[in-house]
Amino acid sequence: MGLTGGIGSGKSTVARIFGEFGAVLLDADQLVRDLLRPGGEAAAAVGAAFGPAVLGADGSVDRKALAALVFSDEPARRRLEAILHPRILARRRELLDEILGRRGEQTVVITEAALIFEAGTRGEFDEVVLVTAPEGLRLERLKAAGWDPEEARRRMGAQWPDSRKAPLADYVVDNGGSPAATRAQAERLWRLFQEKLHAAR
Repeated sequence: MGLTGGIGSGKSTVARIFGEFGAVLLDADQLVRDLLRPGGEAAAAVGAAFGPAVLGADGSVDRKALAALVFSDEPARRRLEAILHPRILARRRELLDEILGRRGEQTVVITEAALIFEAGTRGEFDEVVLVTAPEGLRLERLKAAGWDPEEARRRMGAQWPDSRKAPLADYVVDNGGSPAATRAQAERLWRLFQEKLHAAR
């Protein structure tokens, strides 16, 4: 299952709730960090594509420098996505096979990833949950977390709006209200997931 949402929507919060209920969580952003660490599978390719300015002294990719470059340059962002996305998908498939091999096919595995629809990877998932929140609230959350407002807007502008993603999602969690309301929505979905698994046995 995929879990997606724009930056600041709170998809990580919803992922943690599903984790409490028993889901196994995969984080696409963590997969990216692994790919870009020193000796990581994508570090050399990113350095070759974008130059030494995005590499740290230890050979890892400076993600802040890379982000400053690609989020202001769409062709550069496309080049980066062409490097990262196939590797992320391949690693996710490996991990998914390992998890299901250990825990069985009835395991709920949720991959948190911001760009499921934008990257054209919807077909990788049985179902997708979209986490939404009003744009103003998302900006407030990002500023509270220390983000520069202009950088936050650039990141948001690089992602599809909720209005475009919602019709493509199987489920939508509205994270614009109270934490209790968000948790209640996640709990209802979890019960539905369990019912579907039980029916498939």
